Amino acid sequence: MSKYIANKLFNDKISIYVTECLSTNDFLTNLLKRNKIREGDSVITDYQHKGRGQRNNNWSSERGSNILFSFLLSPDLIVNNQFYLHVIISNAIIKSLKKINLKGKIKWPNDIYLNNKKIAGILIESFISGKKVQSSIVGIGINLNQKIFKGLNATSVFIEKKKVTKKNAFIKILKESLETEYFNFNMNMDIRIKKYKKLLYALNEIKKFKSSSEIFYAKIIDVSHNGDIILNINDKQKSFSHGSISLLED
Repeated sequence: MSKYIANKLFNDKISIYVTECLSTNDFLTNLLKRNKIREGDSVITDYQHKGRGQRNNNWSSERGSNILFSFLLSPDLIVNNQFYLHVIISNAIIKSLKKINLKGKIKWPNDIYLNNKKIAGILIESFISGKKVQSSIVGIGINLNQKIFKGLNATSVFIEKKKVTKKNAFIKILKESLETEYFNFNMNMDIRIKKYKKLLYALNEIKKFKSSSEIFYAKIIDVSHNGDIILNINDKQKSFSHGSISLLED
């Protein structure tokens, strides 16, 4: 069952509400393939049967408790600058949490942390034409009112604030932050990236990482303009691309 509700996400576009789906990103991808959506159109659901994050990691969420939504963007962006999307989406989520007095951090490459626990995740899937990004589907999951996370290093707005937050109210805050960040997309990107870097989780701390061949410890010192994380390993700087390593919890 689905219904259409009006909203102001990206110039009064349409948001589709579905009680459940496989994943909100897949839902929009199917519509995009049939030319049924425009930039700014979105889908929101109460439950995903196959919600996922980067590298096909599962995203587990209690039915009806959290924010699960995706939207379509058509950014004026070359392929080499795809990281800019991660910057503006991450900054928008941090800004939204700040508006309710919560201070989040950005865990490279696609999670938002609060008090050393995951509170939100981002999944951006882009469609490329030549050297340009033709369109991007942005998926955002935010732990809002879930009270228990069995076996997961996670938290929620409810756990942090000790009270229920109205979903529609926070979605409105989030959409306003996303609009502001996106409609100023090409302005002051260097400043935005500096802000992103200052918000990095575990910046200048030694953390455990996993590559395809080993587990190692390194200090997080920077993120490059193309989104690579820069680590200090045995007093030598080395950069790693998105997907080549993962940051592990101790």
